[in-house]
Amino acid sequence: PPAGKAQQGLQERYRVGSLLRRGGFGSVFAATRLSDGAPVAVKRVPWKRVRHWGELPDGTSAPLEIVLLAKVSCGCAGVIQLLEWLELPKTFLLVLERP
Repeated sequence: PPAGKAQQGLQERYRVGSLLRRGGFGSVFAATRLSDGAPVAVKRVPWKRVRHWGELPDGTSAPLEIVLLAKVSCGCAGVIQLLEWLELPKTFLLVLERP
């Protein structure tokens, strides 16, 4: 979807709160999934920080972090699950479970 619609969709599904951590590759924010109140984390990674790319099973090119998280997001205990991700004009947003 166009970036504006993707951003709007995120705001309709999640309430983003305070900054949890900022690092060299992005920032992580506390958030709440509005449908069920579940705590999640939203990681914002600027395009310019993406150094390695990979390919998802459907052929989509994505940052390697997303590709690897998608491979291990199997519901296994102890592995943070990638719930969804969005591509915006200058950044990627990863929605992750927050234990």
